[in-house]
Amino acid sequence: MNNFFLKLLMSLSICLVLYFCIKQDGLVDYYKEYMYYKTLINKHDVLSMQLENLQRENQLLTNDKRYIEKIAREEYFYIYPDEIIINLD
Repeated sequence: MNNFFLKLLMSLSICLVLYFCIKQDGLVDYYKEYMYYKTLINKHDVLSMQLENLQRENQLLTNDKRYIEKIAREEYFYIYPDEIIINLD
């Protein structure tokens, strides 16, 4: 009799573990959703940093004349009239 209850309890526990792991909204689905959540959090962090950089650059471009001149000279190769550029490379 004791052996029968032990086998019954063991088989029920195995069935419950399989049920909770395989069923919809089980542990497997939970793990997939958790990994998707983690990737979304990482993407959010990257996009937040990009937004901060763009906002900082926008602030500099609207208020800082030296920064505007630096960008114009370095990225767009602007020069003042009658200015001579000497390249030492």
